[in-house]
Amino acid sequence: MPPKRPVETLVLSSDEEDTAPVASTSRSRPLSRTSRSPSGASARSEEDDPELALVLRMSLEDANKEKENGHVRAQPVSAGGGESRAELERARLERQRQWEAKRPKIANAPTTAAPTTKRRRIATLSDLPADVNSSTSSSSLAQPPSSSRSSLSNSVPKVFQRFYKGAVRRVANQWYPDSDSFAFKEVVGPPSTLRGAVVSAYCLDEEWIAENLPDQAFLLYVRPRQRGEATPDFAEYSWRPNTYRVIPKDMTQNPRGGIMHTKLLIFYHEDFCRIVIPTANAVSYDWSQIDNAFYVHDFPRRRSASPVNEESNPFKNPTHTQFSKKSFQVCYYLGIPKHILQESLHYDFSSSTDVQLVHSNQGKFPAADYDKGGGIAGLAKAVSAFGFASGGHWEIEVTGSSIGQYSSTWLTQMLAACSGIHPSTYFRSGKGNDVPSQLPKTPSGQPTRLPIKIIFPTQDEILSSPGGAGHGGTIFCPSKTWNSLTFPKHLFHRGESKRKNIPAHTKIILGLHRFAKAPTPPVHEGFIYLGSHNFTPSAWGRLQNGKDGPQLFCNNYELGVVLTLRASSAEELEAKATELVTYKRPLVKYGPNDVPWQQELFLKDD
Repeated sequence: MPPKRPVETLVLSSDEEDTAPVASTSRSRPLSRTSRSPSGASARSEEDDPELALVLRMSLEDANKEKENGHVRAQPVSAGGGESRAELERARLERQRQWEAKRPKIANAPTTAAPTTKRRRIATLSDLPADVNSSTSSSSLAQPPSSSRSSLSNSVPKVFQRFYKGAVRRVANQWYPDSDSFAFKEVVGPPSTLRGAVVSAYCLDEEWIAENLPDQAFLLYVRPRQRGEATPDFAEYSWRPNTYRVIPKDMTQNPRGGIMHTKLLIFYHEDFCRIVIPTANAVSYDWSQIDNAFYVHDFPRRRSASPVNEESNPFKNPTHTQFSKKSFQVCYYLGIPKHILQESLHYDFSSSTDVQLVHSNQGKFPAADYDKGGGIAGLAKAVSAFGFASGGHWEIEVTGSSIGQYSSTWLTQMLAACSGIHPSTYFRSGKGNDVPSQLPKTPSGQPTRLPIKIIFPTQDEILSSPGGAGHGGTIFCPSKTWNSLTFPKHLFHRGESKRKNIPAHTKIILGLHRFAKAPTPPVHEGFIYLGSHNFTPSAWGRLQNGKDGPQLFCNNYELGVVLTLRASSAEELEAKATELVTYKRPLVKYGPNDVPWQQELFLKDD
């Protein structure tokens, strides 16, 4: 039975409008007068070695902060400088004491040996419900669980379940209750072992988040700057102990600003670290009323690790993979202080070798720095890293909560990225260099015939949901965009969630490798993207020729993961793809009377 309480109506600004969020009337209490200096250097000024540049920037930041606070870091002294080794050691210990004093109060945890695990594929919606015991045998992607394993997992409360192999899970929904989805508090993990949390989202309810965490846990919020807000980029809150807030810098040089749309949860526990990439914002509405999903990966404590001090580099953990290292680099780009990221040095991330992280960084990036910007370039690099077979072609299905302005050129560039074709190999100045030669170029004035299926809810789908029009307050397809003469309406398919009549807020790209001319395909493979990126140029970026040459412009901060799909037959690949996504397959094209949900026709701003 559905709950009796009415659906909460939540209306946000579309990320395609390039506007900052309006100050909300949430329950957040005012900031404390006490604040720390934000990280000041741009993340985009580095050249050659990004990791080295990050380390240099962090060192400069620490030195500048000490100067601002009246502290001067002691400098190394030569043997003839008059200071004894004892004096130097006392100075070092004093610096360490000051560094410890300024760190958030994250309690020390006992050193726990990392469980011995074999390399495994990623678990999905219908895979093993959880890694109840890290010594369980490996499983293939989207393999239905045996009854014995299901009963074992179901006997363990979700708050105690572990995901040392990584998994895709659904967010709990009050209108469609089931035993496999997770509430926010269950995603947090055991409250008795939680030491600290980082919560990043485009829209977040600070008190609601705090209510789901134990009082003793350190808490850092990352959110956009609200319109008209003049608070520091980094501040300490007074309404809850050991609680801080970061507002990432706007790097778009756009008068209207860009969007901080990154959704990320990091939970530091005594015995494991949990990284979560959700499609949901950090508000109750997204975790109870609409359809959302998340990727979760747990990492045990390292068997042996050097003590962490002020000089420790959080990116030098020897167990880092592309996924884990990039996760914390993205955190640093957002402005999260170094001493919070250093907590990652305690954990073993080696189990995430089969996962690729994809981000978008705000700003303009020349061709040499495409990968710093991420976006289209990052997606292409991630797909290429999986080593898919050559030949054939890629078909993609995309779904999200916001529709962008689609040109044939941009759609071709996105299909190229989903085919593992990096923009640096084709995009350059001059005519005819905006799309790769491997893909068909749409003649001017003709509709694109690319193998792209755009999935978006129709008006009747939203109006038939439990909350009616109010259930579509965070789903956007502007009428002006849809009614454009060149808009590719023929690519649109109905966006029915597997949860009947529940509007979907999920952001997914499903890529399937096809071999149309081969009587027997040599491989059966694909990938899935899940994260915060909508299928829009604002999220994935635009390739453009500027006065200084080709560049990638990203309007938003975004984050997501790319996972592989591999099968032994075409039928198995289709079954895995159908099981993994959150929408119904096979897809149904828009009929002659179908129109997308256009909220401005039904919802009016107060």
